[in-house]
Amino acid sequence: DIGLDISPSGVVLMSPSVGSYVGGDITAGLLCTDMPKADDISLFIDVGTNGEIVLGNKDFLMACACSAGPAFEGGGIGCGMRAMEGAVNSVKVDPATGLPSFGVIGGKKARGICGSGMIDLVEALLLSGWLDRSGRFARDRKSPAIDVDGRRAKYVLARSDESASGAPLFITELDIDNIMRAKAAIYSACALLLGHAGIGFADLSRVYVAGGFGRHLDVTNAVTIGLLPDIQVERFSYLGNASLDGSMRLLLSEECRALQRETARRMTYINLSAEPGYSDQYSAALFLPHTDLGLFPTVAGRMKNG
Repeated sequence: DIGLDISPSGVVLMSPSVGSYVGGDITAGLLCTDMPKADDISLFIDVGTNGEIVLGNKDFLMACACSAGPAFEGGGIGCGMRAMEGAVNSVKVDPATGLPSFGVIGGKKARGICGSGMIDLVEALLLSGWLDRSGRFARDRKSPAIDVDGRRAKYVLARSDESASGAPLFITELDIDNIMRAKAAIYSACALLLGHAGIGFADLSRVYVAGGFGRHLDVTNAVTIGLLPDIQVERFSYLGNASLDGSMRLLLSEECRALQRETARRMTYINLSAEPGYSDQYSAALFLPHTDLGLFPTVAGRMKNG
């Protein structure tokens, strides 16, 4: 009936959903963690156009979804692209000149920049003083990489001779604003869930990061821009495509299918659109890394030393 060319007696399994935007990909992805059986409390973050977040352990599980937009997958960025061959996936910035150096997936000329590359770029520009905490390029310093035109400014990521198209690749302040909105949506959703549980980020045993873009993610840089909480790097685990991995486990194990059904049944869905505190959390996160630097003490230290 659904067009799969398998045995007529084959079985199609559907992963249960929890809420409008927390679907079977999340209940499958949780099988790649020990959250449903663990004593310690952990946080699961699936980063994509919709950011899905789950908090809990064997005693409770809460979930929510936020509209992060496609920035971390290359969307909404003028020269953005997915993390594939030709994508700039790592960036460093010379503090004195503002000029970039970067790595490209596949080692060829740059076709664009992916989410992890944007995170690296924003982090490097911020710590070197070429970008302020509101996401604006420095006007009081001159860099050959920054082109200021009145109220607008853009950053030359790759020169024409470094670009696969033969045209330079630019990053605008609007591109950076899209990254800041995306990271604010993710961080504020996490903070709201933790607030419901009456705990802080320091109480988390582990933070699981899922999603395709995270394969090239530098966790320290993601913390610096305020996407991830400022806790020890050792507490972060990258899962990759957890929904696919979890789905394979479901096909192979009745025990996993039973655990998934139980996990979905006891998960509480939090609708962020009905949460009056979410807009405040979101607005507070629209700075680098946050309006409250006390939430990011190690980043504040790096900014001061930088």
